[in-house]
Amino acid sequence: MRKQWLWAALGVAGVAGGVGYVKRDAIAMNLIQRGADAAMTRNVMAGLSADQLHVGFCGTGSPLPSRERAAACTVVIAGGKLFVFDMGGGSGNNLSLMGMPLDKIVGVWLTHLHSDHFEGLGPFTLQRWAGSSAKTPLQVFGPEGVMEITEGLNAVYRIDSTYRIAHHGEAVVPQSGFGMTGAAVSPGVVYDTDGIKITAFAVDHDPIKPALGYRVDWNGKSVTISGDTAFTPALAAAAKDSDLFVSELLSQRMVKILENTSRKVGHPNRAKIFSDIQNYHISPEQAADVAKAANVGMLAFTHIVPSVPKPLEFALTGDAASRYSGPIKIMHDGDVISISGTGKFTTKNLLN
Repeated sequence: MRKQWLWAALGVAGVAGGVGYVKRDAIAMNLIQRGADAAMTRNVMAGLSADQLHVGFCGTGSPLPSRERAAACTVVIAGGKLFVFDMGGGSGNNLSLMGMPLDKIVGVWLTHLHSDHFEGLGPFTLQRWAGSSAKTPLQVFGPEGVMEITEGLNAVYRIDSTYRIAHHGEAVVPQSGFGMTGAAVSPGVVYDTDGIKITAFAVDHDPIKPALGYRVDWNGKSVTISGDTAFTPALAAAAKDSDLFVSELLSQRMVKILENTSRKVGHPNRAKIFSDIQNYHISPEQAADVAKAANVGMLAFTHIVPSVPKPLEFALTGDAASRYSGPIKIMHDGDVISISGTGKFTTKNLLN
């Protein structure tokens, strides 16, 4: 009797499988329709408390190739507005995939003019333009020289823009919204509107000059973003009492392995580069020293050098935990840290 039931069950499963195979196109299209409905109606902002300061990581990588990490990009969400810091390659795609409303972006602030911090501006500007029918160019702020970047990218994408206007029409892609405008900023307050204040401060990324970090203060909460920098006491002064300190991370012991291996296998130029980058990036231990001296609530690492498999990421931070007793996190693309008060943090990933 049990064998009969088994054969009957297998028969039903076989028939169902056969029907499923025959109907696989209809099933696939139904699933795609459901996915499109979910994606088009997704409202990430509705799921982020308006009372919290949110820090999103749209790119946590570096110039070193990584399958998991886009190049440098951090977004701060305050008072329903988005403020983007750096726009490395691939990070604009992540911003869109994270469900960030492109029409809420006030501007992009570049920390410095290394290409891995601005090379995503071109494609992202097109996404913003077409995705939100923007009527004004994207505002891009940064150290002296930023206008050369924005004007150059506008020239590169100008021909492409004419095709898109001809195809989609002015109502969808207004000519006035194409491209970006650049404006140089110096250390000091660079934005102060609706209770949101952004302060730029000088960092040491010599020979890249000037180079900046940024601090955002809003509603009694704050985040300080180091940008690329060697250790300097000015970091602690800028980050003083911040809820969150977002620091780059370069593991010198891991990069030293890459340097030695490059030399061993006959790549002296690559070895020289790995040697050079160790002197103008902060180590995890030094970042922890800054976090402690500044009395910050949490230390978050981004711009990870090098990118390693997740099971090995614990080794990236070295002895940082022995120097700073607060929470330390290695961030990944799509992560969002929400700050609700002193020592009150929640983290979720919008790409998973």
